Amino acid sequence: MVAVANGANAHSTSTQQWDKAAPAAVAPAKPSVSSDKPASAPTAPAAFVSLSDRAKAIIEKAKADQAATEGLTDTFDEMLTKRTDALADRLSKAFEKMNIPPEYATHMKVDKFGNVTAEGPWKAKIEKMFSDDPALAKEMKEVSGLNALKAAQASLDLYNEQKKSTNSEAKQAEAWKNYNIRSMNIQTLSGVMTMKDGKLRSAAVDYMNMIADPTGISAAKSRQDFASRLA
Repeated sequence: MVAVANGANAHSTSTQQWDKAAPAAVAPAKPSVSSDKPASAPTAPAAFVSLSDRAKAIIEKAKADQAATEGLTDTFDEMLTKRTDALADRLSKAFEKMNIPPEYATHMKVDKFGNVTAEGPWKAKIEKMFSDDPALAKEMKEVSGLNALKAAQASLDLYNEQKKSTNSEAKQAEAWKNYNIRSMNIQTLSGVMTMKDGKLRSAAVDYMNMIADPTGISAAKSRQDFASRLA
């Protein structure tokens, strides 16, 4: 009896130990969700950069330097043509506002002090325009001076050619005398500019062009024109 009882107790004890050893029920794992598209990252707000005054100054200087170097490869004649044409464009617009006919030849002269005088029926309006705009008068003075420099160089080149072309002392002396006459005339015409048909011409350059081509179609008219300006 004892043996049976002990066997029953053993079975009961064994059953209790198995129940205690049995693992707890495991909850089924949630199925993983796969997607062909990667998860998108959150969009960052746009960033605004505020430049300091020093940074702005550096940028402005870089722009100015770039503009200043654009014409460094130009020859003297190319640079002079651009400045003369730019001034002519400014004067054309100003003359249009003053109702000055573009086909009318307007003679202007700038002295060494930068004062501009004019001829013709619009004399007062033109002189007042330059008086009210010192920067425009300064540009007129500089452009006329550069054109006179071009004429002086052309005169010197002509003298050198004439001097080299002969061994005669008399002819070389004649070339020197003509060079000095041209130099005085160029000096007189240095500040004289003519505006006509939207073009700005230098009297000094026109004078040397006439010397270079004395048989030109308008040579006689040109001589009369320069004679009146030299008076």
